[in-house]
Amino acid sequence: MTPSPRRRLLPSTLLCATLVLAVSVLWSPAVAAEAPALEPGPVVNPAAPPPEVEAIFQRTWARMDRPVTEGRVNRTWIWGPGNAVTDIVEIYGDAPSGERHVRYFDKTRMEDNSWRAEQPWDVTNGLLAQELVTGVVQLGDDAFSDPREPANVVVAGDPDSPGPTYATFAKLLNEPPHPIDQPIIHTITPEGVVGTDPSLAAQNVWTAALYDTRSPVHSVPNVFWEFMTGTGLIYEDGQYVIGPYFENPIYATGYPLTEPYWTQVNVRGVPTLVLVQVFERRVLTYTPSNPDGWKVEAGNVGQHYYMWRYGQQP
Repeated sequence: MTPSPRRRLLPSTLLCATLVLAVSVLWSPAVAAEAPALEPGPVVNPAAPPPEVEAIFQRTWARMDRPVTEGRVNRTWIWGPGNAVTDIVEIYGDAPSGERHVRYFDKTRMEDNSWRAEQPWDVTNGLLAQELVTGVVQLGDDAFSDPREPANVVVAGDPDSPGPTYATFAKLLNEPPHPIDQPIIHTITPEGVVGTDPSLAAQNVWTAALYDTRSPVHSVPNVFWEFMTGTGLIYEDGQYVIGPYFENPIYATGYPLTEPYWTQVNVRGVPTLVLVQVFERRVLTYTPSNPDGWKVEAGNVGQHYYMWRYGQQP
């Protein structure tokens, strides 16, 4: 049974299974020190996936994003436009032949995991935000690259906007969780200075849940938790139905890596108040001034990651 908002979250069995299938392993210096280094310079192997992989990529994309493409719903992309993708083959030591097909979207990366898992985990969602924050690339279930610099890229807003970057959040991974059931009034500057602003209580955003089965413990605000556990129009088995957005709350996001913070970034050149939180797989933002359906959005982590890892536009 999925816990409801405003209650402590205790995702034990479900999340343990998720860990096994998704391989959500946080980086530690001891592990990274023994891992193989990435080959020097950009390594890009363009390759269209075989038909059986294309089919599961299409199925996974269509569940949430086909209704958006067709204008049937107003909500954020989860993957991105289906006609704006980059298909390549990447190193992954545990995959057959040591490589796997992946597809980069604006928001994230799809990974072929069909050689060892059933739906929905036959397509996994990369730990891109975690890698951008830690500087460590996962090259296998237990294989990690040598650390590089975390990405000095703003996590939300215009690309040239002042705002906190992935590198900024790298310094905040061990911050204590916000108190449960309390308004979120914590702020962060582009330089990573954390503060509080009591006036932000008027935004009606509070701490709805804690992921407290792992350390460090982090909270999730109601606006993100409602999205992660939400129900709406999806495309499934060849038809439109009302169903859960995700088959478990962390399929798309992973565990939270940081606390949520209010900050100001430029959106189309306009200074805008945004709540930002970094998860393993995504960055989620909440923009009170956005229209309904677009207040919660997924950041362009796929774009950011591809540039950081390969030094070129996807």
